[in-house]
Amino acid sequence: MITTLKFKTPIFILMMTLFSFSLNAMQSRVENQDRLIPQNNVNDNEDIILIDESGNKIALSELKGKVVLVNFWATWCRPCVEEMPSIRDLKDKFKGNDNIVFVLLNVEANLTKSKKFMKDKNYDLPVYVAADTIPSKYFQGAIPTTLIFNKKGELEAEMQGGQDFDQPEIYEALKKLTGQ
Repeated sequence: MITTLKFKTPIFILMMTLFSFSLNAMQSRVENQDRLIPQNNVNDNEDIILIDESGNKIALSELKGKVVLVNFWATWCRPCVEEMPSIRDLKDKFKGNDNIVFVLLNVEANLTKSKKFMKDKNYDLPVYVAADTIPSKYFQGAIPTTLIFNKKGELEAEMQGGQDFDQPEIYEALKKLTGQ
């Protein structure tokens, strides 16, 4: 009996230690999750509310009837910056076409910094920030992320990671969506 107790005691201590680590790990995950999800600023209507360079609010749903390319980016994000010239070139190909809107949504939520960045780089791209929490069905936090919505406001494409938007396939797909 004594031999059996000596054997069970270390196993019991090991199990209690592992259980304790498990509880601590679960607690850390819950605490971190609370920090990442703003509890008091939830956008329940599944719409993206934007603020343009002039400070005007516009909902993505208000752009129905147009093809909308939304690019989530940040000034410090190297892949974001690397794809900017190709986004500018793509936008230039649609110059004069009122059936498409380009929305470069800065996730840093700093319009002044975004406008200065575009001006310094000579990109001539319209910048926006989110006025509210972006619904997770559209943005999970990876940048760059690009969404393309058709004229009905339906999501046609989602691209995560840096892209070369100067590809003929992208131009042709957008051209078809715009009816050009």
